[in-house]
Amino acid sequence: MSSVVTNAVTALSGNLALAPEGSGVVTIDGLTYPATDGSADQVIKTNGSGVLSFTDAGGGGMDSVQVFTSSGTWSRPSGITKVLVTVKGGGGGGGGGYTDNHTGAGGAEGGFSMEFIDVSSTSSATVTIGAGGSKGTGSDAGGGSFTAGGTGGTSSFGSFCSATGGAGGRVSGAELRGGALGGLGANGDLNLRGTPSEGGSGVAGDWSSSGGGQGGSVGVKASGTDAADGVNGGGGAGGAYGAGGQAGDGGAGGAGYVFVQEFK
Repeated sequence: MSSVVTNAVTALSGNLALAPEGSGVVTIDGLTYPATDGSADQVIKTNGSGVLSFTDAGGGGMDSVQVFTSSGTWSRPSGITKVLVTVKGGGGGGGGGYTDNHTGAGGAEGGFSMEFIDVSSTSSATVTIGAGGSKGTGSDAGGGSFTAGGTGGTSSFGSFCSATGGAGGRVSGAELRGGALGGLGANGDLNLRGTPSEGGSGVAGDWSSSGGGQGGSVGVKASGTDAADGVNGGGGAGGAYGAGGQAGDGGAGGAGYVFVQEFK
């Protein structure tokens, strides 16, 4: 290896080019520089022992997202090493109303789970979206049968984390007017139970839009009017009472979702 020892190097044309012969390298002040150029947008890093090399710029920030509102498969994009996954179970359906002055209870909100996952060795994951619970039917003008709302389905991201659906709103009637229990997240870093619904009553109230995944409320808008459906894992509203006529159906629960934030 050749060495140049001097107090000053002057470039006659304004630029200084150091070009070692053959497979030689340039070492300045103990730092050995790369022999060839890197790729566009790469940066120089050190190994801590005086050897420099080109590498991709450091990541760490969110790079992309994938949103699932129906079941499918998540595939890891190139360069992604970690994901933050949010899972929401399906909302419960609202219970049907009854002719004789009783509303059905609303359906409860689906559970919630969030997990930060290292996916360096995971190329894909099965995504399951829990369906919203079916709506309960109201009784006819003669005071016939009426049904409870269905329970929402379970949503999951592979075997990593999941969230069960909210319970369906129970039918009205003397002893069955309690609110429904929300679903529950599992196996995530944060697991929450969904908002419970309100029980039915003979008191007229407002119907619920279930926006943002809230549990359905008692559902009386007008005699015989069907209640609003839930959205985004929210519970359906309870069915209206019929005031001697046809009672309203409850609202269907909103389907769950899986939201994947991807990081390099």
